Amino acid sequence: MRLAIPSLILISYITFSLILWMPGRPWMRIAAVLLLCIIGFKYIFYEKIGGSFIAPAFPPALQLVMEVCYSAMIILVFLLVIKDILAVLLFISRWFGSTYSLPFSPGIRGGLLITAALVLSLYGTWQALKVPRVHTVEVAVPRLPESLDGFTIAQLTDLHVGPLLKRPWVQNVVNITNGLGADLVVLTGDIIDGYPQALADDIEPFKALKAKYGVFGITGNHEYYFNGRKWTAALDALGITMLENDYRSFFVNGETLVLAGVPDERSFRYGEPGPDLAFMKTLPENSIRVLLKHRPSSLAANDGIDLQLSGHTHGGHLFFLKWLIASHNGGLVGGLFDFNGPKLYVSPGTGVWPGFLCRLGVPSEITKLVLRRG
Repeated sequence: MRLAIPSLILISYITFSLILWMPGRPWMRIAAVLLLCIIGFKYIFYEKIGGSFIAPAFPPALQLVMEVCYSAMIILVFLLVIKDILAVLLFISRWFGSTYSLPFSPGIRGGLLITAALVLSLYGTWQALKVPRVHTVEVAVPRLPESLDGFTIAQLTDLHVGPLLKRPWVQNVVNITNGLGADLVVLTGDIIDGYPQALADDIEPFKALKAKYGVFGITGNHEYYFNGRKWTAALDALGITMLENDYRSFFVNGETLVLAGVPDERSFRYGEPGPDLAFMKTLPENSIRVLLKHRPSSLAANDGIDLQLSGHTHGGHLFFLKWLIASHNGGLVGGLFDFNGPKLYVSPGTGVWPGFLCRLGVPSEITKLVLRRG
């Protein structure tokens, strides 16, 4: 599994930076390393015992504990890196006559760092699981006619309804979204983690989503892990019009606005049609064009798109991991991007994947996008 190597690196760093310097008998250090291995290689347990790397059949309480511990391990590495950088700088300063050193003994210092990591992990887990707030984004669209100024789109993305985010959470999200009174509601992929028959009750509140011009969606990569074709049908049945290399036109105050959508690239691996923008050549001329695409890309700068809405990155989850997530997504990790006119908005997500259940400095959101002229 590709995540085994990063986990091994994290475990090794904690071992050499912290555990080897802790007081106590050797067997206690060995036990600590073994515990780290259980936490760090949780994905193997998810797959081999829980039956799924993405959504294991574990009791929710057990998975929650595993996720808090895993997030604490990642946060602990971040804290240890800061500690070690300070230690090196203080060591160098002693060459110039300084007498400064790190405070506390290695045992007390290690205990404080572990406690801080656990507290931050618990807070980040709560941040990830709570019902998100509305985040309003005004998007200046150069070609936008005056009659479309103020047109609103509510974006939900990366909800990951499944093992931990259940019906009550979904109902709250739907209620808040409906309260926005948006002209359009769009869901930009990774809506679920599980099979349609298992999540039928949890997704049922989606049926109540409403907007003046309708509710539309596209697939993300996670839909294909659980039979993407069945999910497309199930979401359509709930009143969410799924766009698959297709579009809808709306005549708004005398102007034409087009909403287009493409499936996620992961569909290729499952024998499904992948994203294909050939249909863009058939769009009405002089229309304002909004594209739904799960993964962020510079597509917004091409094919006559005025605004692209994406998700997938979860905003990087932890503020100090943004650079890493951005490096795998062309630098597009979250926020509003301008491609010399065309715009791209990358939402940090409405929910969270239960395989990485922590948010620090990157809150989830229900996005309200307001189109503005010029």
